[in-house]
Amino acid sequence: MKPEDRLIIALDLPSVEDAEKAIASIGDAGAFYKIGYQLMPIGGLQLAERLTAAGKKVFLDFKFHDIGATVERGVKSVCKLGGDFLTVHAEPDVLNGAVAGRGDDKRLKILAVTVLTSLNQESLKRSGIDMPLEDLVLKRAEFAAEAGVDGVVASAREAALQ
Repeated sequence: MKPEDRLIIALDLPSVEDAEKAIASIGDAGAFYKIGYQLMPIGGLQLAERLTAAGKKVFLDFKFHDIGATVERGVKSVCKLGGDFLTVHAEPDVLNGAVAGRGDDKRLKILAVTVLTSLNQESLKRSGIDMPLEDLVLKRAEFAAEAGVDGVVASAREAALQ
């Protein structure tokens, strides 16, 4: 991996215009960009296509979470953008749909979000999940491995768990 591919620049900005200004100011030093929910509905998908056409790498932090068939169709659409990474939630049906939707696309890597970092044991309990948070992270990481995704997203605290 080239050094410039190790830094993913988050375009967590209020408009595509602001993102384009940031990209221009970074210039050739930027090779890998993240587009999330903030930009997705206001031109972020088109920006992803432009970045891909310009030879940049794109991390689509969309955290898909729906029934497997819907995720499958969504991931097929994402493959047309030329993205390099896509996040989905680490639920078996979601994961299987994402892997099926990617198909033979060699470029797109699927990353499974185990547990959102904003959640804690109390918020899990309110949602009816009595399992310790660390155990839930590991269980969902197992789901991800079984489904054949390319990696998981977890907090630094949970990343050391085995």
